[in-house]
Amino acid sequence: MSTSPQVTAAEIARIAGVGRAAVSNWRRRFDDFPRPVGGSDASPTFALADVEGWLRAQGKIAEVAPEERLWRLIAAGGDVADRLADIGEYLLAGAPAPVGPHADRLRAAGDLAATRGAPAVFADLYARFAESPASPGGATPATTVALIAELAGAGREKPVTVLDPATTHGDLLLGFVRSARTLRGQTEAPALARLIRVRLALHPDAAPDTDVAVAEGDGLRADAWPAARFAAVVGNPPFNDRNWGHDELAYDQRWEYGLPPRTESELAWVQHALGHAEAGGRVVLLMPPAVAARGSGRRIRAELLRRGALRAVFGLPAGAAPPFGVALHLWILEQPTGERMPSHVLFAELDDLANPVTADTALRAWRDFRADPAGLAEIPGRHRAVPLIELLDDNVDLTPAHNLPAQTDLNVAERVQDTRARLLALLARLPHLVPAVPAAEEGAGTWRSVALADLARAGAVTLYRSASRAGRVGHETPPGPTVPMLTTTDLAAAVPPSARLSAAEADEAQHPRIHAGDVIVPTLLGGDEHGWASAVRVAGSAERDAVLGPNLHLLRPDPAALDPWFLAGFLTDPAHARRAGYGSSIVRVDVRRIEIPLLPPDRQRAYGETFRALRTFVTDLRGAAALGEDLGRGLLEGLTAGLLRPPG
Repeated sequence: MSTSPQVTAAEIARIAGVGRAAVSNWRRRFDDFPRPVGGSDASPTFALADVEGWLRAQGKIAEVAPEERLWRLIAAGGDVADRLADIGEYLLAGAPAPVGPHADRLRAAGDLAATRGAPAVFADLYARFAESPASPGGATPATTVALIAELAGAGREKPVTVLDPATTHGDLLLGFVRSARTLRGQTEAPALARLIRVRLALHPDAAPDTDVAVAEGDGLRADAWPAARFAAVVGNPPFNDRNWGHDELAYDQRWEYGLPPRTESELAWVQHALGHAEAGGRVVLLMPPAVAARGSGRRIRAELLRRGALRAVFGLPAGAAPPFGVALHLWILEQPTGERMPSHVLFAELDDLANPVTADTALRAWRDFRADPAGLAEIPGRHRAVPLIELLDDNVDLTPAHNLPAQTDLNVAERVQDTRARLLALLARLPHLVPAVPAAEEGAGTWRSVALADLARAGAVTLYRSASRAGRVGHETPPGPTVPMLTTTDLAAAVPPSARLSAAEADEAQHPRIHAGDVIVPTLLGGDEHGWASAVRVAGSAERDAVLGPNLHLLRPDPAALDPWFLAGFLTDPAHARRAGYGSSIVRVDVRRIEIPLLPPDRQRAYGETFRALRTFVTDLRGAAALGEDLGRGLLEGLTAGLLRPPG
């Protein structure tokens, strides 16, 4: 029996970037295709090493980077969290050469760590795990982690003992690895407990003497640290969990502010966290917005206010933390010391955590509020210190937006006039941008077409595909030299490359460099087919020398054989993408299957110029629509605020 990790036909398709039907076709057509080594007749498995060797010999995949190769070994073995934890513990221990069934993975990790360092190798593997189907959920963005760490320590010494009672990835604990001497966490899955402990211990900024422990189990029902008290407690506890233990925990000593109703699991976690905070200790928790105003939690919210435990509620933008589709709240609480009864609660709205000014403004408001709660200068729509007496009404509504005065743009008249002038100028230009296209002669639309795969074999176009993910990608600049990277988000928003990639990871095999005239195509077909049409792009000066981001195809046509705008125009048709798509919930597009008409160069250029003019018209038309919406909002805002008046 083979000792190599095994992969299914679906996994082979993902490795090669094709559909499952292509793998079935290879098995029928090629006698030398690797034989199954396991599985069943309906779902056979194949040795990964044999499959990669065959694909490489056939020219169907390029040589993969060592990091990608190691991740495939891990992902192909099943129980990804356990396998990754094994590797982390092996790297952490610095053990000798391994033996056993998983020795190939451990040796590969050890070899890679010898050149890149164990912390960098494990960080890259964990980032891949967090984005994989094996992950228990999304990772918390670094900006949110940093904000929570700063809020937990603002106005006092950095906390040296920290607990996350319901951690998923250990992200929030990472914010304290530089300063804390004791880090504690709890998670329900045993494999995740091992994995998070290793992640914290292998972090490059972790002090060697930091005491790290992550326990398994449900923090409410089986508290791993019942007698421990911490300087800071942080977390993103489970939401909307009606099976949190209401009946068996009804007489628990933690319910100092009232027994949480069955529908208020979040308030159970709030009191659990407060119970673990030392006197004056701070609690910073991510909460769903409904907790701030739900009627069933009104009494507990009122008691938190009366006792001085709840100090601030910040509204965060959607995407700040998982679940990313919800605009969460950030509750800041302190274990009362009995020395002074707080008189106000701080409310703030943070609209863009990617902007450092937003976080700095919030931190400054929090520090100023702690120094003088009643004297904090109010900024409409941003932050306000609200007296307790205003909050202790029949609703006890702690929603930031409901406790902040509306922000009015005093320059709305100037903005409206500027938007109106731009819109009228664009509308005057639009009629001249509409391409004048006559009807074709009868039968002229019948042409012979050929698949892009055949054009690539003939040398008319070269096909490139980026890595499935990038190690350090985002709008935050990675450390060291970087290069601009074009992403799917940039294509959808019709903007130049906005992400940055570490130059060390910008190898041509994983992230091809973009040249002017290249055609960029997404690999995924979303539910909105118009989105596909606008996402196909011909690279110009704005994209030159950027690298290709994840989930994108790059087509480099030979100008002598294939006009770029002609190619892009026919790729833009969503019908072509549908025919080349595969998958059910997530539809991937195999661009090699898309067919392009065979036309002489002069007719290609004529089509290309028309497609280019059409793209300009559509782009400007959408710009006019956006300006029209902005103008409508500005007029309504100005009229209702008394800053504009009706004509006459």
